[in-house]
Amino acid sequence: MLDDPRLKVGCQRCEKLPDPLPARGTLYLAPPIIQTTDALREQLDRMGLPFEEVHQSVFAVPFTRPELERICEDGVCDVSQLELRDTKSLILAEGEELSMHHLTRMEPFASVVARLRGEWLIDLLRDQRLYSHFHPIVHTQEPQRIFAYECLARGRDKEGGPVFPGTMFDIAVSADLLFNLDRACRLSAIRGCVEHGIESNVFVNFTPGTIYNPKHCLKTTLRAVEAAGLSPSQVVFEVVESEEVTDPDHLLNILNYYREHGFRVALDDLGSGFSSLNLLTRLRPDFVKLDMELVRDVDHDEFKVVITTKLLAMARSLGVQTIAEGVETVEEWKWLREHGADYVQGFLFARPAAPPPVVVVPEGG
Repeated sequence: MLDDPRLKVGCQRCEKLPDPLPARGTLYLAPPIIQTTDALREQLDRMGLPFEEVHQSVFAVPFTRPELERICEDGVCDVSQLELRDTKSLILAEGEELSMHHLTRMEPFASVVARLRGEWLIDLLRDQRLYSHFHPIVHTQEPQRIFAYECLARGRDKEGGPVFPGTMFDIAVSADLLFNLDRACRLSAIRGCVEHGIESNVFVNFTPGTIYNPKHCLKTTLRAVEAAGLSPSQVVFEVVESEEVTDPDHLLNILNYYREHGFRVALDDLGSGFSSLNLLTRLRPDFVKLDMELVRDVDHDEFKVVITTKLLAMARSLGVQTIAEGVETVEEWKWLREHGADYVQGFLFARPAAPPPVVVVPEGG
């Protein structure tokens, strides 16, 4: 299947990083309403920047790089984030002539602002400064036995300091780089498994909204697994932010594609909302992760006791294996052990690290 000729063409949306913003050029702005137009016109006047209204409510602003930075930092102070999102924009490098083709390149001005502020992330991705920490998932009854490692993305800045995932993904969402970052994290996780000689199961996270067509968007991921010498049965692809899924049919298509190639799949945050329960019946994953908010204090919070008991029983009756994440106390672990959770994961046993950490079996269990 990996030799399918349809897979020869990769996904440019995932694989091609945006070009650097030019040192000189023209910024075109098309605000959504007259009030936004007036606010931007007044702000450009106050900044002393020349501009031309080339069409009704469409500005052309010549810039140098410092001027573009001023516009993105100071020139947007009088408009809301919603207005920035709905203002269409286009950047042409000096000497580049405007054509009909450029209409396909227009993007929200908020994305330009975010990309300028997040150029460090583009550099990080281009320089492959991503790596993975590994968080053990252990057997509930015998926590000394590691069942799998979850691969958690981390980054390094140019000086080698840590860049945490929340920072990277926040910028990626606002700067329209999520496709690139999600793919890079999958490939980094696979490289890390090879680097550290991991032979157990591994959970690799992915965001469904970054995959248009699995046959094209997942080509490099599948080839990376094959090149790494990992068995497909060893790899579990975990849907992150499952409560945000808006197109279950598309997600089911992705998961079926993974399954066709011998991989297993997991759904996270079970119990975080009605949507995750609906997804469970539609997707029928191999594993579900109980939301850590349910796990926290489950040994003495009566509401959580009732809900978590029902979720564990439901998963068991469906033949879906359960992983309780966020376990931090012996009492939580004991409760989960007594109520049939298959696996547990949390700081009680180990913190994420690279190389993979040693699991500590807690006393009193």
